[in-house]
Amino acid sequence: MFKEKIIVMTGAAGGIGSATARLFAQQGATLVLTDIASEKLKELGEDLKNSGAQTLQVEHNVTDPESWQSLLERVKKEYGKIDVLLNIAGVVQPGAADRVTLDEVQHQVSINLLGTIYGCRAVLSVMKKQGFGKIINIASLGSIVPMPGEAIYCATKYAVRGYSLALHAEYHNSPVEITVVCPDSVDTPQLDYELLHDEAVLSFIGEPLKPEKVAKGILKAARKKKPEILIPAGMGFICRIGMAFPRIFFSLVPLLEKMGRKTIRKRREKKKQKEDGN
Repeated sequence: MFKEKIIVMTGAAGGIGSATARLFAQQGATLVLTDIASEKLKELGEDLKNSGAQTLQVEHNVTDPESWQSLLERVKKEYGKIDVLLNIAGVVQPGAADRVTLDEVQHQVSINLLGTIYGCRAVLSVMKKQGFGKIINIASLGSIVPMPGEAIYCATKYAVRGYSLALHAEYHNSPVEITVVCPDSVDTPQLDYELLHDEAVLSFIGEPLKPEKVAKGILKAARKKKPEILIPAGMGFICRIGMAFPRIFFSLVPLLEKMGRKTIRKRREKKKQKEDGN
């Protein structure tokens, strides 16, 4: 299905991005891998090329509209089209709402929200002109339920989800499709960073997803015409039901925080034991 398809991906060097790149490569897609982490991006590209994949690596800053224009001009020159845009790039900075610095606020808003909006705006004109295309934006189950201790991240993901669903409604009669993918916590270096912060309790309620599972959800989003995909579907359904009755949800927050703190302690102990063993 994806042979001769041109897939443009942001955040390709990260945990979800690299797993997604490998999965789409297995499907025969041609990958335009972008990230601001140039060395990791180069390593991923070389690894995929060694396995026979067709790739192009481009160092790209999603927060810069000019970088988006430069990227798309290069893709059009190289391949003449864009079949799918995957907006995967994202960051999180846990912390109490009154102590997160303005730089940390702006960093999360710039990458998570504005980076997604800039990418969609840039590629929509291309896809409308060519008469086809798919945009997949990555939000979070934290775009459905509020996450104390990660309010800015949560706000950006709420916005990404709302923006994506609004685009889906706006373009529902066009050949351009928009889907938002909302995964639970994922076992990536970003989650390891969250583990260092006591405030990130709701990110540790259950066992985190493997990046490969999220990659399969993104592949499903690319194959199907759906406005939203929740990963896992069962937890996503629970999140939706929970927010249909906010008073009940907020009454459960102390219990959820207790569960999260317990998991954080266990993961920290396990990590320390592993480090001591080395």
